[in-house]
Amino acid sequence: MFKFIAKIFFFVSLLFIFNQAIAAHVVSLYDVDVLVVDESASSRWGAFKQGLDEVFVRISGDSIVMDKLKRPAAATFVKQYSYDPVDEPTTNEDGQQLTHRMKIQYNGSAMEKYLLDNGFPVWSAHRPDVVIWLAVRDGRNEYVLKENDQSLLKATADEALIRRGVAQRWPLYDSKDRKLLSVADIRGGFKEPVTNASKRYSRGPALTGSLIWNGKKWQSSWSLLMESGNRYWSLEEKDYKVLINKAVDQAADALGVVFAIRGSVGKQQLVTVWLAVQAVNSIEKYHRVESYLTGLNAVESAKILQVDGQNALFEASLRSSEDDLLNLIENDAELVKVDPPVENKSSPGIDHSSTELEIDIEQPLEKAVSESEETVVESEDELLAKQRNPVPVYYYKLIH
Repeated sequence: MFKFIAKIFFFVSLLFIFNQAIAAHVVSLYDVDVLVVDESASSRWGAFKQGLDEVFVRISGDSIVMDKLKRPAAATFVKQYSYDPVDEPTTNEDGQQLTHRMKIQYNGSAMEKYLLDNGFPVWSAHRPDVVIWLAVRDGRNEYVLKENDQSLLKATADEALIRRGVAQRWPLYDSKDRKLLSVADIRGGFKEPVTNASKRYSRGPALTGSLIWNGKKWQSSWSLLMESGNRYWSLEEKDYKVLINKAVDQAADALGVVFAIRGSVGKQQLVTVWLAVQAVNSIEKYHRVESYLTGLNAVESAKILQVDGQNALFEASLRSSEDDLLNLIENDAELVKVDPPVENKSSPGIDHSSTELEIDIEQPLEKAVSESEETVVESEDELLAKQRNPVPVYYYKLIH
C-alpha cells in the first residue's frame, strides 16, 4: 500500500520553532486593573464585580452583555489578585481617594464556558490588529495621530481599546503613508485608500475617525472597514473621553458580531473541512498557518494531511459552523481565497505524487532525530475513504 510519507525531522523541528503570532499586539483579555480606596473586603468584592463585567464584555464582544447575562458570583472566577499603591491618587464619584490599584486575573476558560453554556458567543484571544486612523482638528490645528504621539486623545483611545480587548496599531503616517492616504480620505472613511495604507501594518480591519472641536463640543464621524462589510456612524459630545469611549464601544461591538462565535455542544457535532493552502514553502510558514488555524475560535483542532514544497493540506475540526470559519478567515485577511487547481480533478487539494516537504534550510535538531526516519502523515486508504464521504475543501494562499 502506497503511503504518504514525511521526514520525522520536519515534525520534530517544528516543536522548537518560534511560534509566530498573527496579531502583533497580544491583548490580555482576562486581566483587569481597578482603582480602589483601600484593601478592605468591601472594596475587594466591588472590584471583583467591576472586573468581571469588563472581562465578560471583552470576551463576548457585546457592550451590553451584562444586561442580558445572569451575573455569577464574581469571586468564583478570580484566579489571583494583588495591590499596588497609586503615585497620584484620583477621586471617585463620592469624593473618596483611590489610593490603590488592584490587579485581578480571571479564569478565562471558565468565563468563556459560562457564556457558551448560557447561549452567548465568545470572541477568543485570536484577534487581528485593527489599524487606527484618527484625524483631529482642534481649532487651527489639524493632524493625524501617530504611533509615537503623546496625546490625551490618543491615551483615551488606547485605554478604551484595552478595555474592550481590541488589538490596535497606530500608523507612522510618514511620507510613505501620506502618498497613499490623505487627511480627507481618513475623514471620509474611503475604503480603498484606507485599506491600501493599512496593509503596511495589518491585514485586518481598519478604524477611521474624524474629530472636530467647534468651540462648544466635539463632532465626530467614524468608519470600521472590514472584508465582510463596513460600518459608519457619527457622534457628538462635549467631553472627548465620553465620545471616544462610545466610538470604541460601537467599533468593538461591530467586531464582536464578526469574530465572536457560538460553540457546538458535543464532539459528535463537529464539522470537518479541508484547507488547501498555497505558498507554504518553509517550515516557518507551515508553522505559521498551523498556529493560525488552531488559534481560530471556530477551530477545535487542526492537523496536517499532506505537505510538499509549496502547499499544505490541513484538516480542521470545527466547534462552530463552516460559515463562521470562512468569515473569520475572510476578515483576518491572513489567507486569501484562490480558485481550485484545474488540473487536479480527481481529488482537489491532494497531490498523490509526493508529501515530503523539501526545504533547503539548516536543521538545528539533527541530533534529536531518532533511528526511525519516517512517520506516516495519512495513508492513501484513509484519504480515499474520506473522498468517498466528501469533505468540503477550501483553497487559500498564504499572504507573505
